[in-house]
Amino acid sequence: MSYNQKIWLGVLVLCSVFWLVVIGSIFSVNQLFERHHQQSLEAFTAQASHRYHANAASDHSLQARSPAL
Repeated sequence: MSYNQKIWLGVLVLCSVFWLVVIGSIFSVNQLFERHHQQSLEAFTAQASHRYHANAASDHSLQARSPAL
């Protein structure tokens, strides 16, 4: 293998490694974003569920206190 071929092979390997790192970083950031989004969605759902159950419980207590017809 000539010197020029070795240089081009080295450049090709370095570019390949660079792009593999870039693509791996993109996937890693995407996973972190999806995990954060899922946790936010779960927290929002839990809050909404808590509010719903709290309102439902207060509605039931009001119904229990109202006089029978």
